[in-house]
Order: sequence, then C-alpha cells, then structure tokens
Amino acid sequence: MSDIIKESNSTKKYIPHMENIKNTAELLHLPTNFIREKVLTGEIVAVRAGRRYLVNVDKLIEYLNTHTIDPEIEPDEEADNYLCRNPRV
Repeated sequence: MSDIIKESNSTKKYIPHMENIKNTAELLHLPTNFIREKVLTGEIVAVRAGRRYLVNVDKLIEYLNTHTIDPEIEPDEEADNYLCRNPRV
C-alpha cells in the first residue's frame, strides 16, 4: 500500500497510506466510532491535521492483525469491561 521514494543516496523511504477517520472506516469496513476511539486513546498511529485526524492505514491493519480477543475471557466479561470503561451519559 505504501509508496516508495528513492533518494539520491540509494536509500528508500516509505510514504505511509494516510486517510481521515471516515475514509479509513469505509476502506476497512469498520465503524467510525471504533477508529475514532483508537485514535483518541493513542492505540493506533494517527496525526492531527488541523481539525482532522489522519490515520496511518498500514499501521491500523497491522494493529488489527496483532490484537486478537483472548479466548480465556468470556464474552460477557469482555462486554462488562467495555461498559465499565465507556459508561453512557
């Protein structure tokens, strides 16, 4: 996904694939709230550009591939933990 730029001294630099939250969500078929939460907590790589956040799509894909659900945790316990961290107002 990333483009490569060749420099004069024959080293290579990668240009990361950056998208705003909405485009990232559409590209990966994920909820925008999920991505926004991960950006705001610093769990995924993103930079602020004015009022918007630009998400490093390659790093997000890497994050999704490495963060899996622990099979020892029961789904109800996981839901309870989520609700404790994100109470409704």
